[in-house]
Amino acid sequence: MAPRTSSWPVWSNISSTDNNIKSADDWIEAHRMEDGAETLWRVHDELYDLEPWIKKHPGGPQWLEITKGTDITELFVTYHLNTKMVTDVIRKFYVRQAVTPRKSPFTFKPDGFYNVLKSRAAKQLSLVKPDNYTIKSMLVVDTYILVTLALCIGVSLTQNILHTLILAVLTGAVLGLGTVASHNFTHLKDNWRMYYVQLSMISVREWRISHVFSHHIFTNTVQDLEMTLLYPFIHWFPTDDKPFTVRLFPFLTPVIYPFIIPGQLAIRTFKGKNDIADLLIFVIPALLMLFGQLTVISALIAWLFIVMTSSFMFTFVGFSAPHHFPDNFHDGDNVNGEHMDWGLHQTYTSVERNEPIDNIFLTMATFGDHTLHHLFPALDHSLIPLLQDTFEDTCKEFGLDLTQKSAVTIARGQFKQLVRLTPNDPKRIP
Repeated sequence: MAPRTSSWPVWSNISSTDNNIKSADDWIEAHRMEDGAETLWRVHDELYDLEPWIKKHPGGPQWLEITKGTDITELFVTYHLNTKMVTDVIRKFYVRQAVTPRKSPFTFKPDGFYNVLKSRAAKQLSLVKPDNYTIKSMLVVDTYILVTLALCIGVSLTQNILHTLILAVLTGAVLGLGTVASHNFTHLKDNWRMYYVQLSMISVREWRISHVFSHHIFTNTVQDLEMTLLYPFIHWFPTDDKPFTVRLFPFLTPVIYPFIIPGQLAIRTFKGKNDIADLLIFVIPALLMLFGQLTVISALIAWLFIVMTSSFMFTFVGFSAPHHFPDNFHDGDNVNGEHMDWGLHQTYTSVERNEPIDNIFLTMATFGDHTLHHLFPALDHSLIPLLQDTFEDTCKEFGLDLTQKSAVTIARGQFKQLVRLTPNDPKRIP
């Protein structure tokens, strides 16, 4: 199929935007063919052989293993606050200059919004001890997952089928919120808590491609897999090729939410891309069968209710996060020029949400403080609030709008975006 039409000319004729990209592995393989990294790692216009560094990488080997053969410029810049230190390290692995221009519209000019904000954030965070804060996020996700496992045992002990199913739905809801909170740890260096998301059938490896490499870097564009994988059931772009079901019945799109995460498991199983971590999906059915009196069939039915409820909750929270408000940039909207500061792009694709309750249990389970999380994805979520004043001051300096919207307004906005056909005018570029 032909590539999707993009606001950015650089993506007008490349296969990584084709409609037949249906999995994270399809997407990363397309980038290996298109990024001009030549089986190496590309940062800006330079190629590096990081093979000797994979096992020494402080963030863990998986990051480099997955990205071999691709352009990692945005990941390199945004995942390392101390740019000078990591630049000194990576120079040891320099091979040669790339022979093709970068296929990305995003820039990181020294005096641009992102690098100015990043330098200020690094200075701010140098004054604190991160470990004093990260224990909070650990407590949050451990609590959600432990409550989920306890509820699983409760499901297995119920004798009434109706009570079993009601408790299974409750278990799935808590698991969904716990999965949202646990996603924090998939952004950090390799750690055992990142595997909590596997309980809801999400693959850490696949998630890092589709969410970290794709969504976080190319937010709301044709390169964002969270925008494209569900086509034609969900169509976020302001283009006139929306299926009539989306145009006429946008409020019915949540019908597919329970099937999204199990569907991704089916796709990677069919394509033979499962790994050993996928065995963790059987923890919940094992609890259902080992700690109670449920038959195998009853346990499987309860498990089905848990995972489908979890998928619904996780997807609803994700789509109700600040990205799909109709005033945000979505690919297909008009832009000024062929390039944009990456940090500006992140602010244009995320509306600020008014948090009625300042509680880390709530913010982590609902993708709170979302714009700052996108700007500094490698930071543990417990550190994000420390940058709020710095962020607001820098945005004011660059003339950026931080008007907050309520969670309800943003949630309703996603359905308005689903039916929006008219491109927005360009955002003001300082």
